Amino acid sequence: MQPSSIKGLLAGVQFHLRCLDPSAGSLLGSPSIQLLLNGFKKEKPKGQDIRLPFTLPLLHKLITHLKKGCFGPYSDLLLETVFLTAFYGFLRGGEFTTHTKRFDPSHDLSIADVTVHSHNFSVFLKHSKTDRDRKGTTVLIAQTNSPFCPFASMTRYLKSRPRASQHEPLFATEKGEPMTKAWFATRLRLLCQSCGLPPDRYTAHPFCIGAATTAAMTAPVSTLKAMGRWSAAKGQFLPLAFHPCQRGERGP
Repeated sequence: MQPSSIKGLLAGVQFHLRCLDPSAGSLLGSPSIQLLLNGFKKEKPKGQDIRLPFTLPLLHKLITHLKKGCFGPYSDLLLETVFLTAFYGFLRGGEFTTHTKRFDPSHDLSIADVTVHSHNFSVFLKHSKTDRDRKGTTVLIAQTNSPFCPFASMTRYLKSRPRASQHEPLFATEKGEPMTKAWFATRLRLLCQSCGLPPDRYTAHPFCIGAATTAAMTAPVSTLKAMGRWSAAKGQFLPLAFHPCQRGERGP
């Protein structure tokens, strides 16, 4: 039985309980029931994931297309920086985009969360899918000395926003609004179509998958788990090539 079906049955039981006793507590709000449902979700095998990884050659293809001009100079630089940061930082879509245009500096990435060093830069993630204790995670991304260098791209992007305050969104659109998931997905889809890639197979998350695919060539499973912040090994990663990316933890 699907967890959603169990939840529906519980809702039905809850309805009848409230009919008999209006003061009856919420079943779905019970911590024990929530733990039980979460356990079912983890045990239930997921359907086949049709998403494809953005491997290093595909990443280069997207950026090369952006450099020819797609959405305007600023948006092209923004997307280039996001692509490289997401790839080399093993970032998931929800870690570098916002859900809405309402920016929350205590939750979303702000300029203050980036620290540029001489040969690398760090990004502090205030929240993460795997950071259940909400301690935050610092991602260190190294200079690659290549035409597709994440360090060079981030440096150029930050210089394009000289008047931005430390508490403004790190990734902001040409209108100065935070880069939402919808804004990013729309432009990624258009870019994939322009590059001859099936847009329904590529989303924000495949940057993280592609990074792991690339790193799987030489990195052991333990290193992959640490770099991607996974609690379990991901068996679908394909070996390609390793890239420099280090991770560390930072407290509240």
